[in-house]
Amino acid sequence: MLNGTDKYIETVAYLGKLYDHINAELFGGELVKPVITVQTDERNKTNGWWSQGKVWRENADDDGEHELNMTAQQLHRPINEIAATLIHEMCHQYATVHEMKDTSRSGNYHNKLFKKIAETHGLKVECVAKIGWSHTTLTDETAAMITEFTTANPPTVIYRIPVMKCQITKNTSTRKYICPICGQSVRATKRVNIMCMDCNAPMVEEE
Repeated sequence: MLNGTDKYIETVAYLGKLYDHINAELFGGELVKPVITVQTDERNKTNGWWSQGKVWRENADDDGEHELNMTAQQLHRPINEIAATLIHEMCHQYATVHEMKDTSRSGNYHNKLFKKIAETHGLKVECVAKIGWSHTTLTDETAAMITEFTTANPPTVIYRIPVMKCQITKNTSTRKYICPICGQSVRATKRVNIMCMDCNAPMVEEE
């Protein structure tokens, strides 16, 4: 019987295999696989994210790798919804590769360029107030492709229960956010979603 660590590793490996299949079928194999992670969104607001900055590296001289994250507490959803999120983030990756500005407002607002990219890569797109063309679902053709894949490769995915406010404790009301690329830091009195505009990368809360 697999333990929790093994199940987590299998989850990330399965997402990587799904990424490879989608890359081949919808992106012509042109995308380079980033570091695929499963992390918690403490705000319970996002299904995943793409880091425009290369936030993973082996050492200070390493050019680094991008991150594509699938939110841990959202992996309880049906596999088609998970796949839709993965493709959504891969569309952001496509925009980064081609130096296209597909979002604004710190990456929250999805513009019509993102809509065009998503619609040409297997997604249906709807406009949502305040965050633009952000709501994405699979087209019928893409859903059939994902079903064919999952029939041959049954999903191996575990998920985290939603984060409750009582689960988050702090010794101080002040939080420090650091850019993972240049090291620039800022402080805030509450949890915020903030980016380093010099590196165009999300700033990470210091533990």
